[in-house]
Amino acid sequence: MNGRVEEFLENNNMDYLYLVLSNLEINRLNSLPDFVKEKFDDKLTEVALTHVAQNEIPDYITEEIAEEENE
Repeated sequence: MNGRVEEFLENNNMDYLYLVLSNLEINRLNSLPDFVKEKFDDKLTEVALTHVAQNEIPDYITEEIAEEENE
């Protein structure tokens, strides 16, 4: 990683990066079709924060297609 970026993150805490990534994930989730978003148990914001915290960004469209093919 670039030394300046690393120093910025160390000095300004990782919260900033976490919030930026979470915002990007919220935008991605908002662009999903309604039938996919309806299956979420939590609010989109909570789902996005969880995805970033776990460092796991699932591909819901591929999963939905796989489920339909299995039926």
